Amino acid sequence: MRLIIAGGGTGGHIFPALAIAEEFEAQSSENQVLFIGAGAGLEEGLLKDKNLRLIQGGKFSGMGSWNKIKSLGESLIGVLQAISVIQEFKPEVVLGVGGYVSVAVVLAGFMLRKKIAIQEQNSYPGLANRFLALLSDRIFLSFAGAKKFFKFTNEGKFIVVGNPLRRKLVEELKRSETEDKKGGAKFRILVIGGSQGARRLNQLMMEALDYLEEIQEKIEIVHMTGAYLFEELKKAYNQKGIKAEVEKFIEDIGNELKQADVVISRSGAGAIFELAMAGKPGILIPYPYSTNQHQVLNARYLADNGAGWMFLEKDLDGKRLADAILQLFYHPELRAEMGKKAKSLAWPEASKIIVEEIIKMGVGER
Repeated sequence: MRLIIAGGGTGGHIFPALAIAEEFEAQSSENQVLFIGAGAGLEEGLLKDKNLRLIQGGKFSGMGSWNKIKSLGESLIGVLQAISVIQEFKPEVVLGVGGYVSVAVVLAGFMLRKKIAIQEQNSYPGLANRFLALLSDRIFLSFAGAKKFFKFTNEGKFIVVGNPLRRKLVEELKRSETEDKKGGAKFRILVIGGSQGARRLNQLMMEALDYLEEIQEKIEIVHMTGAYLFEELKKAYNQKGIKAEVEKFIEDIGNELKQADVVISRSGAGAIFELAMAGKPGILIPYPYSTNQHQVLNARYLADNGAGWMFLEKDLDGKRLADAILQLFYHPELRAEMGKKAKSLAWPEASKIIVEEIIKMGVGER
C-alpha cells in the first residue's frame, strides 16, 4: 500500500508525520510513504533521508492583496505539481498534516478521487485543516475540543487519538525513570526553550535564578536553549553556582524527560503529549503569538486536568516562575499527583490507531 503525507513548515507538523510514516512502514515491508513539502520550512532538514518531493504552495494569511494574488498563483501551480506526483506515485490514501502545502496536495488527491485524511495537532485547528476537513474521509484529532472549530463537518469523520509520537520516544518513556536516573537525590528541572519564540522563556529562567538560592545546592537544571541566549545562560548558571547542562539542542529528549522532576516548556501539541507520555508535571508558558492562541488552548488541556500549570507570558516574571518551581520542589506528593494525571492523558498508541484507519481506508473498508 502507498501513502502520501503532505505538510510541513514547522516541526509541529513534521514530527507527527514522521511518527505516522514510521508506523505505516513497520506494518508491512510493502508499504511505501512519499512526503510532499514546500521546501520553505523544515522539511528538507528533517526529511532529508526520506522519500521527499517539493512543490510550490501559497500562504494566504497575514498578507496584502498583491501577495495573496501571488500566493493564489503559487497554489494553483502547486495543485498541478501535486496532481503529477500523485499520478506517478499512485497512493491509495493522501494524508494532510497541516501547513499551506497540504492544501494543494489534498485538493489534488480529492480531484483524483483518492481517499483523504487529515491530522490536526492542536486544540484550535489551522486554517488549512479547517478547509480540508470538508474534503476528508477521516479527521484525526489530538484534542477532542478541536471538533467544535470544524464547521459543516460530519461528526462521523472524527477520531480522537492524541498526537503521534515517534516509536523510539514512546518506548523510552514507557520505561521507569528509575532505571537510569542521574543526579541522585537532586531535583531535576528540564527547560525546553529551544523552539519558536523561546527568547523570552529563556530570559524568564535567567530571572528566576535570583529566587532559587535557597535550593540551588539541591537542584540541577537541563536547559535546551536553541540559538537564543546560549552563552548568556551558561554564564548565568555558573555565576549562581547552579549545576546546569546547557545545550542548544538535545538529541535524546526522551531520556531527559524521563529523568526530570518538572518540565518548563512552551505548549505546542508535541510538548503536551510528550509530557503526558512521560508522566511529568509541566510549567507551561504558551507562545503568545501562536495562531489563534492555540498554545493557550493546548496548555489548558493539561492545566484543566490537574497535570500542569499554565502561565501567560504577559503575567509572568522571574519571581513567579521561581515560586512555581519552589512549590513543586517542596511538595513531592503534588508532583506525583500531577504526574499521575499527566500519564492518564497519554496516547501511546496514537500512530498505530491512525495507521490502522489509513489501511482500512486504503483497502476500501471505509
